[in-house]
Amino acid sequence: MLLLSKYIPVEDLASHSPLYEWDEWNVSEYFAFLIEEQYLRLSALTNKANLGLCIATGEWICARFSKLDQDTMPLEYLEAAWAGAVHMAYCKYIETVDDEWRGPVRGPLAIMIAIVNDALYGLASDPEIATRACEMYNLARHVLPTTDAFDAWWESCLQRLERFHTEAIELADAEEPDIFDDFPNQGAPVPREAFDPAFPYDPALAPGLWDAYLRNLDPSSNPFLPSVEDLADVEDLPATPYRYLQTP
Repeated sequence: MLLLSKYIPVEDLASHSPLYEWDEWNVSEYFAFLIEEQYLRLSALTNKANLGLCIATGEWICARFSKLDQDTMPLEYLEAAWAGAVHMAYCKYIETVDDEWRGPVRGPLAIMIAIVNDALYGLASDPEIATRACEMYNLARHVLPTTDAFDAWWESCLQRLERFHTEAIELADAEEPDIFDDFPNQGAPVPREAFDPAFPYDPALAPGLWDAYLRNLDPSSNPFLPSVEDLADVEDLPATPYRYLQTP
């Protein structure tokens, strides 16, 4: 199971009761909207950069509810979702059961999972993951008891992604897309460490960071991670299953 990132002030976030508004019949008003200035910044990033930001923001939501709900499933899902940033085959598709995920605690967790799942599997309906990053940001700010630390973290991440992972930077020299590829030129997957403001991130480090992350996963302990056998027929993985770098 994924351990929450150390930069998240878990104790500060998790010690508060859920006092925010939560209308079970109109939850979309809490997250399903765009802030124009923010969306414009996010839409300049690669899809993979927005996907990483979306998943990393989901960790803040898990941290907020870590003392209020003991279900390990959301963190198991995010662990697989990080691998899914490399290739969606690493993270199994999910639909939660509504009756099991209601209320002001489990409801936001279910929406968090749904937003990430849509960022991985819903590009046919909306090819821009920036939309999902905006929604995850809105959801986090609605449920967090205070937002100062989150806002500072988000801006730090956004500035880092704008430095390294915009479409203009990454995709200017990209190869011509395969005409049979439904979603070409998504950008390079952005590792989890890139969202730690204290980590001296450089895109050149990304392959090694991803290789270490994938090697440390245990599919037998996480229901959202496919087995090595299940991945045997996936032809466009970067290396053998649960590796990012080709071994000699």
